[in-house]
Amino acid sequence: MRILHWAAIIFAGFAPAAFAQIGNIPGTGYTGAPYSAVETQVYQGNMMTILIARDIEGRTRQEYISHDKDGVEVHSIRVFDPTIGGTLMWRVGGSDATHTVSVFPLAPKQRGTAPVPHYSEAVPGKKPCGAGCNVEFLPTQPINGYVCQGFRVKRMVRDPSTKSLSIQTTENWTYPELGIILRHIEIDELGGRIQSEINNIVRGEPDPALFRAPEGYALVPDYSAGQGGR
Repeated sequence: MRILHWAAIIFAGFAPAAFAQIGNIPGTGYTGAPYSAVETQVYQGNMMTILIARDIEGRTRQEYISHDKDGVEVHSIRVFDPTIGGTLMWRVGGSDATHTVSVFPLAPKQRGTAPVPHYSEAVPGKKPCGAGCNVEFLPTQPINGYVCQGFRVKRMVRDPSTKSLSIQTTENWTYPELGIILRHIEIDELGGRIQSEINNIVRGEPDPALFRAPEGYALVPDYSAGQGGR
């Protein structure tokens, strides 16, 4: 994930790829391990709060809390639902809020459901790291009271505007029981540092209403993003 401007993270255009929690987003499709938690993201001294939850069927909800230009609190909600193969997105609050829910199709690889996999070590991905890339598996360590498996990847990245090369370092710490990344750190020599961390985990089934469109909101299909997701 490249470093993102905060405006891009706060549902700019409801672009499905412009969000954190890398890879499993976070654990979408993992069944039998419901939970709710709080995620914090820090970038250039600014902090954002995200309320996250996953139900027993593998549906995942992320609720981004921000403020509009008038200081009004805005809640931007995104629900990944592999059981219907779609993503639901809507906003609550703010001067430009509408009573609509945008519906995007999930990418084919995100439409399946399965129990949380039990890896023997953290997995940085199936694709080869490539030239100029280094993967380091890290000793297990507690993150917010949970024993996590971690890895660090260093790679050369090219700035699309200047074409200059720099080193990007990505560090992920996964809690195997839930299959979610509890800590993600990304350092880019050009873009700066972004860190996201999940805490206040509550095990158990969240309110089913969290994963449904609100009453009175119209569903609006949107296929402009292609298959959506990562």
